[in-house]
Amino acid sequence: MLVFSDVHLGSPRSRIRELRRCLKGIDAEVVAVAGDLFDDEHRPVGRDEARALFRRALAALGIKPRMLIVSLSSSSHDPQIAGSFTDKIDGVEVMACNCPISFEYGGVKFVITHGDLALGDGFLAYLVDLIRPGQIGRLLRRRLGVQQNEWLIYGHSHVPYLSGEERILNPGAWKIYGIRRLLGAVYEMPSAKLICKPGS
Repeated sequence: MLVFSDVHLGSPRSRIRELRRCLKGIDAEVVAVAGDLFDDEHRPVGRDEARALFRRALAALGIKPRMLIVSLSSSSHDPQIAGSFTDKIDGVEVMACNCPISFEYGGVKFVITHGDLALGDGFLAYLVDLIRPGQIGRLLRRRLGVQQNEWLIYGHSHVPYLSGEERILNPGAWKIYGIRRLLGAVYEMPSAKLICKPGS
């Protein structure tokens, strides 16, 4: 399973070309995205529009996994979908919602969430995680009741963080703007192995 977050498709500052190059040739069964897949789609959308957006995202990323799991942002950037969205799009099972998603892969339990449930303001989340790396993840673990044997994957702050001991991963962002200059990466889970990052 490949994991990344904060792609911000549609932003001129998104590093989508680098991410697409990174994903090229990797045959992933499952791809999980911790929110902010889109940059300027924050509005209520119906099923048909959601389907079109996810089709566009799959094409932009150049991927065709068996399953795409997306925990969409509730506070900004991502489309607002009523309830959970599940559909098969061009042969890819898509599961998405503006909520945390719990699932199991390779015998390991995961909870993926964008991270805005801990702190809605992305810039404040950035400052918190910059000053105390992984703090937003720790807050999310407590708030969501994520068990210690489960991996928590989140984005939102754009500050990469990996702790195997805590079982917390923030893969970071594929967009640079303002003072938020940290770049993320793609990880393979459950090994938490770094697959690639911008410039590699």
